[in-house]
Amino acid sequence: MKGVACTWMLLSMCLLGHLIIYGEANEAEVLGDFIKSRLSKKPSPTVHSWAWLNEKTGNYPNYIQPQDGSMEGDKIGALPGQPNGVDFNHYSGYVTVDSKAGRALLYYFAESPNDSSTNPLVLWLNGGPGCSSLIGAMTELGPFRVNNDGETLFRNNFAWNNVANVIFLESPAGVGFSYSNTSSDYQHTGDKSTARDAYTFLINWLERFPQYKTRDFYITGESYAGHYVPQLAYTIFLNNKKANQTLINLKGIAVGNGWIDDRTNALGRFDYLWTHTLNSNETNKGIHTYCHYLNGKDPKECGNFISKAYNEFGDINRYNIYAPLCQQDSSSIKTSYGSVSNFDPCSNHYLYSYLNRAEVQTALHTKVSKWDLCSDSINSWSDSPTTVLPIIKNLMASGLKIWLYSGDVDSVVPITSTRYAINKLKLPVKTAWRPWSINDEVGGYVEEYEGLTLVTVRDAGHFVPSYQPARALTMISSFLQGSKVKEKKKKMEGVACTWMLLSMCLLGYLIIYVEANEAEVLGNFLKSRLSKKSSPAVHSWAWLNEKTGNSPNYIQPQDGSMEGDKIGALPGQPNGVDFNHYSGYVTVDSKAGRALFYYFAESPDKSSTNPLVLWLNGGPGCSSLIGAMTELGPFRINRDGKTLSRNDYAWNNVANVIFLESPAGVGFSYSNTSSDYHHIGDKSTAKDAYTFLVNWLERFPQYKTRDFYITGESYAGHYVPQLAYTILLNNKNANQTLINLKGIAVGNGWIDDRTGYLGQYDYLWTHALNSDETNKGIHTYCHHFNDKDPNECDDFQSKSYDEQGDIDGYNIYAPLCPLDFSSSIKSSYDSVDSFDPCSDYYMISYLNRAEVQTALHAGVAKWHKCSYSIFGWTDSPASILPIIKNLMASGLRVWLYSGDVDSVVPITSTRYAINELKLPLKTAWRAWSTHNQVGGYVEEYEGLTLVTVRDAGHFVPSYQPARSLTMISSFLQGLLPPP
Repeated sequence: MKGVACTWMLLSMCLLGHLIIYGEANEAEVLGDFIKSRLSKKPSPTVHSWAWLNEKTGNYPNYIQPQDGSMEGDKIGALPGQPNGVDFNHYSGYVTVDSKAGRALLYYFAESPNDSSTNPLVLWLNGGPGCSSLIGAMTELGPFRVNNDGETLFRNNFAWNNVANVIFLESPAGVGFSYSNTSSDYQHTGDKSTARDAYTFLINWLERFPQYKTRDFYITGESYAGHYVPQLAYTIFLNNKKANQTLINLKGIAVGNGWIDDRTNALGRFDYLWTHTLNSNETNKGIHTYCHYLNGKDPKECGNFISKAYNEFGDINRYNIYAPLCQQDSSSIKTSYGSVSNFDPCSNHYLYSYLNRAEVQTALHTKVSKWDLCSDSINSWSDSPTTVLPIIKNLMASGLKIWLYSGDVDSVVPITSTRYAINKLKLPVKTAWRPWSINDEVGGYVEEYEGLTLVTVRDAGHFVPSYQPARALTMISSFLQGSKVKEKKKKMEGVACTWMLLSMCLLGYLIIYVEANEAEVLGNFLKSRLSKKSSPAVHSWAWLNEKTGNSPNYIQPQDGSMEGDKIGALPGQPNGVDFNHYSGYVTVDSKAGRALFYYFAESPDKSSTNPLVLWLNGGPGCSSLIGAMTELGPFRINRDGKTLSRNDYAWNNVANVIFLESPAGVGFSYSNTSSDYHHIGDKSTAKDAYTFLVNWLERFPQYKTRDFYITGESYAGHYVPQLAYTILLNNKNANQTLINLKGIAVGNGWIDDRTGYLGQYDYLWTHALNSDETNKGIHTYCHHFNDKDPNECDDFQSKSYDEQGDIDGYNIYAPLCPLDFSSSIKSSYDSVDSFDPCSDYYMISYLNRAEVQTALHAGVAKWHKCSYSIFGWTDSPASILPIIKNLMASGLRVWLYSGDVDSVVPITSTRYAINELKLPLKTAWRAWSTHNQVGGYVEEYEGLTLVTVRDAGHFVPSYQPARSLTMISSFLQGLLPPP
């Protein structure tokens, strides 16, 4: 049962109607237990109103308790294994909060290395309820992290004590090293007693450290501290008011991924699961049909669908849905994650080992010899209000600074829950939604309301400082300084050039810039589809029913041959290349002098029996050598732009793969008739690709009867089905199998305009990239997503693009390649598993080397990723769904796969398009795996299969090469990916 990824359904089997917290359970699991108990019809923690905080709590003298400790006595000489050069004072010890009961709370306090005499005082509280704040100190925001030996420490460069003096409090008694000599204390712990003990701690701690009595004071925390923090803040506020003096100089609170309101939290969580591709359509519909209260009042069906929701997302770290799991064996524990910037999923194990060392406990002045992450002494949680929003409203009225911050890849207390809770407050917007930045990257988004600020932290999970330490430090620094987080400046260059700025360059049709990439080109194209200016002609798919002739009509005179196209060796290729590869030209129109360039990599093993696969990149108008050199091909280009390394996850491991540069004008493909570049569209592209295949098979006759599959991504959502349908029609016309087509697989494919756009904008809001106001505007004014919509639709669409800021929309969590990428080129991205955002530049450099072009038999001297020769795209149907229906009816294997962190052709668009087909379900939604991790999810319909690839962007094999190989292997074998 231990480990981050234990599913909620399994946890619920252990619930006895109240909170049971297991030894070594972590904060994530404990909150999971607690939330399950809240949704259960069994007895759950007593739901008190927040009004208890208005009870008479006494005044200042009542809280002073006799103490054994002192500031000097609590000072830590050195922690075992701490690094050299520690330049700050730190302390640890007990503060008695009830001398009669013998109840004492342990704290760890780290002063600032600089400006400790003027920096504010910050209290940090971990949640649970019942989990230790030493988790925060040693794995999140404290000055040290524990090495993977469990014995030594290293410095956290992004520790919050860089900007504040930070107390980490283990609360309540029974948590961590905190204790009570009265065992009944553990039977009556809840929100009320926790707030009062924490207040008593502060009053007495300030007596021990009197230099902080007048210092600006802030309370921070995460998770169930969404209860702790506001309740403690309100206790301080009331006691200051009753004493008629500032007993504690409280200035503000900041709560991260905080559980603050039961109903909005539960609703937000289930909405998050569906929008982040962790649940099926059926389960999402069932929850919205039967779960109205999200508590014990709902019918049995609600509980059934909730259980199904927890089961469906499989064995993932739900507190960071894209993080790896800790493989709990000795070999995994020894794996180094290098630095504080690299999240180590096994860090809790190192922490547990370290804090249970006798010499560490001696240095920390502890009186308890056994430390657990979360308490096994607290047997129940006696009280908990269903909402702390009334407390937050009171704190806002008092003038306190209130920030709610949220890591956006946490599915348990997700950003949707926080936004739903804020919406209940109905606050006026003071400063509109915008991105904020750190190190020239978008760090997240901020929206300021009257009295409250919402901040998101991009690509951070439940434990924000663990996953994104630098961004967390920027965020908390801004909070303490009372300043707004730094705004991200926009730029025109690079992957992240916003669509709105691109649209300023459109002249009513597709213009493709020199060195624009596939991402930008599709962005241009989609913007042109929405423009009220002239756009590509929207032809019906019916043109494919025209008589296309049969095989002899497509045979063209050729100059090339199989042997002539064989590549001896590519410049800079690694040793040990164990497969044949070829490249050259196939003429598709001898009269016009039109020829398409291909690169073909056979399998190292079983090339004589493995299937034949065609790969098409999209654009429209982008080179499939992008796929060959940065995605699924046998090599990747090193950052020197001159040498190659082996791609262990290349698709030619399981198939013989052709990469086709299509249409003419793309990459090395060309035409001797310049007018060809002015009359290119879907129709001509499909016909030329078909002609290519017929003639290529004449050159490689051993593949004529081989099983054949077409794959591609992006605008290949048009290319692939249209080419497949062209093949089927010609096979039918010829009354024989000219090309032995067995199936198609399209990745993040643009296949239907209306569902594509709708899915985009829904994805942007649910992934915390757009404001509530913009999302509402799009749903109000955008009904058709074409020139029939009013001007207000255009305005909100433009606003939507602006609000995202300068991110890579094709992988919303990926880093950008800096404009001075020459310096980035020197940065190592260890292996093919590590996505390098500058890889396109290495490819441009490599493919434009004369010796490379000679080896490839290329006849065009200048290679571009996407065409600058194509001046317009003449035809493009608004939907490919009718073609897909025909392909399904023919019995072809049809897979649509989708990387789930692409916001431009997102998984929501694909799911909405499939819903239009109204297909019966054949195999229910489930997780699939590779390398003992969830690789994504699969759902099989009658005639079509949907596969998601977890934590992959638009270019799936670039971001998740191992998962993409598992996926395509399953597709070729006619099997669903392994469970």
